[in-house]
Amino acid sequence: MTDTNDHSSERNCTYDPLVEFMAHYADAKSTKSERSSYEGMPVEERLKKRIIDGDKIGLDSDLAEALKGYPALDIINTILLGGMKVVGELFGAGEMQLPFVLQSAETMKTAVKYLEPFMEKVEGEQSKGVMVLATVKGDVHDIGKNLVDIILTNNGYRVVNLGIKMALEPMLDAFVREKADAIGMSGLLVKSTAIMKENLEVMQGRGLQIPVVLGGAALTRKFVERDLRELYGGTLWYAQDAFDGLHFMEKLKAGTINDVVSEFAVVDEAGEIEEELDNATGEESKMVLAKRDLPWLAGGSPKSDVRSPKSGIAKESEGISRLSDVPTPPFWGVDVQEQFILDSIWKYLNEVALFRGQWQLKRGKKTVEEHTKQVEEVARPKLHELMLLCKQQHILKPQAVYGYFPCWSEGDDLVVLKPKDLPNDETYMKWTSPFSLDSLEEYKRFTFPRQPSGKHLCISGFFLTKDEALALGKPDVVAFSAVTVGRKASEYTAKLFSDNKYVEYLYLHGLSVETAEALAEYLHKIVRAELGIGSSDAEDIQRLFSQGYRGSRFSFGYPACPNLEDQTKLFNLLHPERIDITLSEEYHLEPEQSTTAIICHHPEARYFGIK
Repeated sequence: MTDTNDHSSERNCTYDPLVEFMAHYADAKSTKSERSSYEGMPVEERLKKRIIDGDKIGLDSDLAEALKGYPALDIINTILLGGMKVVGELFGAGEMQLPFVLQSAETMKTAVKYLEPFMEKVEGEQSKGVMVLATVKGDVHDIGKNLVDIILTNNGYRVVNLGIKMALEPMLDAFVREKADAIGMSGLLVKSTAIMKENLEVMQGRGLQIPVVLGGAALTRKFVERDLRELYGGTLWYAQDAFDGLHFMEKLKAGTINDVVSEFAVVDEAGEIEEELDNATGEESKMVLAKRDLPWLAGGSPKSDVRSPKSGIAKESEGISRLSDVPTPPFWGVDVQEQFILDSIWKYLNEVALFRGQWQLKRGKKTVEEHTKQVEEVARPKLHELMLLCKQQHILKPQAVYGYFPCWSEGDDLVVLKPKDLPNDETYMKWTSPFSLDSLEEYKRFTFPRQPSGKHLCISGFFLTKDEALALGKPDVVAFSAVTVGRKASEYTAKLFSDNKYVEYLYLHGLSVETAEALAEYLHKIVRAELGIGSSDAEDIQRLFSQGYRGSRFSFGYPACPNLEDQTKLFNLLHPERIDITLSEEYHLEPEQSTTAIICHHPEARYFGIK
């Protein structure tokens, strides 16, 4: 871990693979290139270059020299912010990646901290503009919001960061109290985009015209520009990344925000999937990879299927094999697992989602060979360094609850069963007594959406119907799971952010989230083995990330099971509170580094979209 406290720049001489890669790869035009001597450069150019290079070694002495000729505020506004402007231009041109941007932001923060004692109080309170920033109600994810905070703060703006799970009223109160220029709303899943829409509707109903910028993984430019803009009369902007938030504030303060005409980029399917992979994390990346391998799963029919379109919505999935038998689980009910070896979990770490999605080490304009070299010389050394840190500091505590329940399907519903004589408060333990089909009763019911065209897929279609179960003489089996790597990961990364250690914050946050996904993948493999269907697993672990196994693991909030409210039913079944997982008021999991799932064993169960 690098010390970023002020007056410590001379001590930060540890080897950093990011810096070495940056020096090796950046071309002559990129100011992240050629770690040449600063000798002969005017102090103004040296400082600007240090910001762009993210180089804190020798920063203090250069700042001390600059103070002999410039007021502290002028150094910030004319020299240092000039360097950050170049950083933004390089990022926008695809010539600088997010970790390097954050390294520049760390250097900027260190420089400002050094200069603060030399500024008058009135000067220190000046800013180019003010944004109230928050993750919307119910959402516990803050990485995207915090990246916007970093970029804005280090480009001369003041950010009032309200945190996570923020309702609209505190945002509006802060906007008035802080005399802000705009509100930024962030969120991760589809539910959060609905909250954003509700917030805008309330603001419109009150006649408010506050400029608003929206961002988040589930948000799309199309949704903002074509849907939300129609219902909100104030200035509205879509931010795909942190620098879009900066551009929004720049144009807003310059009075040119309404001159911008949004255009929708049209890309071919391969290009679109490549872009999705660059931004996908967790289970999202698995769905993108599955869509690439089996495009028809996104909706519509496979190429070999030439059936005529049907009218109305099918009551059953078409072309899905009906099973003549189902697996028998090793136990019924729920088990708690608290003893996991991190190295075993990390074998199932999805590096595509980690390196490209979480860490934003995208291929961009690089060749395949250059990107591969970046992975080997930058990403993996950093990954190994963080893995060692996690084990030494006990940052990650993997735990899981999972279990098997008898079930059958009724139309679009999956009916979860339990023995009639089993008290509800014993269902989330292992069941010790056997049961017969006629001794079962309905316990929970999940209703899933169905594709309106193509194969008319629905999760319930991957399970035996009630009639099939009665004919077979036994019910089908469904597995549920909830996993976490614990709250210390959130606490540790929050401390990194507050200490302005932005690069380490980005890296460790990404690793903790993807470790939770790896644990879910690892547990799914255990479930397949216990159900006796593990022989279908691909030998190459990387193939598991595009569903190279029998069955499927669906997480709530994604297309096939979008209702986050159904998390409450899963909590009733598993009681994940036993491993310290809780639900927010909008049904998001806490801690953030957690995930739940419903697991289907049917050999044709795959991810699919609902259009």
